[in-house]
Amino acid sequence: MRINQRPSIPFAKCRRQVHLDFHTGPACEKVGRDFDKKTFAQTIKNAHINSMTVFAKCHHGFSYYPTKFGKMHPHLDFDLLGAQIKALHSVGARAPIYLTMNWDDYAGEIHSEWVVVEKSGTAKIRPPLTAMSPQNGPLGWTHVDVLTGYGEYLVSQVREILDMYGDAVDGFFFDICTPQTNYSAMSQARMRSEGVEIDNDWAVWEYARMKYYAYVKRLSDIVLKARPDASIFYNFSVNPTLNLMLPYQTHLEIESLPTGGWGYMGYPVMSRQARTTKYTFLGMTGRFHKAWGDFGGIKTSHQLEYEVGTIVAAGGLISVGDQLHPHGVLDPAVYALIGKCFGKIESLEPWLNDAVTEAEVALLAVGNMDPAGKDWDKYNSAHFSDLNGAAQMFLEKGVQFDVIEAATPIADKYKVLVLSDGSLISDDLRDRITEFIVRGGKLILSGTAVKNDIPAVPVRYVSPAPTTPSYLRLDTFLTRLPSSELSCDYDYVFYDTAHVVEPTTSTAESFGTLSQALFNRTWKHLTSHAHAPVGDSLGSPIVVRDPSVLYFAAPLLGSFMQHDYWCYRDIALAALEDWMPRRLIVPRAPGWMEFSLHTQVLDTCKRKVVHIVAYHPRRTWQSTPHVDQGWSVSGVGFRLLDVEGWGLPKRVYLAPEEEEMDFKMNEEYVDVELEKVEIHTVVVVEW
Repeated sequence: MRINQRPSIPFAKCRRQVHLDFHTGPACEKVGRDFDKKTFAQTIKNAHINSMTVFAKCHHGFSYYPTKFGKMHPHLDFDLLGAQIKALHSVGARAPIYLTMNWDDYAGEIHSEWVVVEKSGTAKIRPPLTAMSPQNGPLGWTHVDVLTGYGEYLVSQVREILDMYGDAVDGFFFDICTPQTNYSAMSQARMRSEGVEIDNDWAVWEYARMKYYAYVKRLSDIVLKARPDASIFYNFSVNPTLNLMLPYQTHLEIESLPTGGWGYMGYPVMSRQARTTKYTFLGMTGRFHKAWGDFGGIKTSHQLEYEVGTIVAAGGLISVGDQLHPHGVLDPAVYALIGKCFGKIESLEPWLNDAVTEAEVALLAVGNMDPAGKDWDKYNSAHFSDLNGAAQMFLEKGVQFDVIEAATPIADKYKVLVLSDGSLISDDLRDRITEFIVRGGKLILSGTAVKNDIPAVPVRYVSPAPTTPSYLRLDTFLTRLPSSELSCDYDYVFYDTAHVVEPTTSTAESFGTLSQALFNRTWKHLTSHAHAPVGDSLGSPIVVRDPSVLYFAAPLLGSFMQHDYWCYRDIALAALEDWMPRRLIVPRAPGWMEFSLHTQVLDTCKRKVVHIVAYHPRRTWQSTPHVDQGWSVSGVGFRLLDVEGWGLPKRVYLAPEEEEMDFKMNEEYVDVELEKVEIHTVVVVEW
């Protein structure tokens, strides 16, 4: 059955999307019984949705269309996928198609030789006689390997869908997509036949990785040959090494449900890396109170508005995750919630379309270049804590930043570069950082990053501090900011490893002094409940800087991320205060208000668009913050640098209502006072 009606809207314009999960187990009966095309379509239209991802095959391994290659859900008796595509296209919405890749219970049941086996010899399946899922156990689904016959099985399903639905295929969302090392007997035999040293963990990983890239290239080629304008995305590919997967997909989707395990810092960091690729990207949150599959869990409009506001503020399209009831009915309350938030976003689109995000600082996402002994799974999935700590601090202070990979161009775009503690860089990157500094750029680095021997860095590394923790004794310079409560007569604990260094030039300034603890806590040497108090001074600085380089001997940014100790942030800010170039935007607001800057150049005018999202957590016993209540806040404002020299603005106003606001020029800054700030407030400065 072919469905020829297609929406005219391209993916890049689909700012208001829903990802409709449908992992429906064999115990669910009457699947799709209550689905009604007209009701489904009208619900989508009323909720201002212009794209919805719908399911061809779920993690249980069941298909939701008549398939010759997989297994249609045993309690489904019609083409639910096709019916949903028709309904969506009838209201002008796109309908990308979901297929699970690495998790497939049914495929693993019928072909045990397709199942991934860990090095320990354990099959990667849900433990028998358990009800585990990714939310309540280490393994929730059967892991299958695309380098086995399962790869052909999945290709057959993709070809079948392309043939069955033809021009109605808008695109594919492949889920759970990542290289997997596999030590099954068949996989070991294949690797040996191809010359892989199977007792070398790194060689096995590299083999799996390169074979996986070849497979996804083949899959993408099949899709694009049949549907050249189809969208393609492989989920789990948005990580610190996201550039490796860019050639095989058309856009990026950042799955980051704040209450589902990702937290409220996950999307802000990854979006600022995704946007440097120039690929269209979207941020995916969820309507759930917790995580995927949370039937009956729903956010408040305040909470979803905040999450959606952070997505567009960083430059992303929006996707809200939902899960369809097995009977095939969309929940009216869920779509009233989504519609309320999407209605506001739709009204803001004149100030979102073709807007370019701004950044003055680049955080370098580079890892250990030496693979020996590296935990590559962790390396691929998480940034260094120094980078994450810098991101948190900059978000709190309104510093506009991107996260870039080693190959990303640095010169001309950014004023400041941050190199994290623990980073080891290539000779080429060292040369480019040196050129960046020569051309007037500034470098921030921490801890052992000084060992990279960048010529401009005025510091010689001596050794790690002899105790962990160490202590920080500050001077008048580091305590000078009037907004800070830092003191010169206190020794602040530094919970992680600090480093003893020496300045190497007469132009380098040193601030603060590092001290050791009385002793490291061991079974032989201990006192009280935690670590020992301060001991002797090490005579080594905490901060070293010259006009081009700022070095933290105590890696304050990473420890701020790990321990959230306010003094680490305030020490770093004191060192940065008169060293940073003129800021693009300077908020007068608390750290829980985040300021993001876009530039929009139209035929009729030029605009700076300032997004302000206000984070209102409340007290709770749970570890996940709850931001389900918002309120108007007054007494805040910001200064915006006229970096292009556009002069006196024509007007300043709130979007979308276009209510004009007073402003004044202060040197090259546009100074704006805000009567009140809501959960997501958009201020437009227009020339």
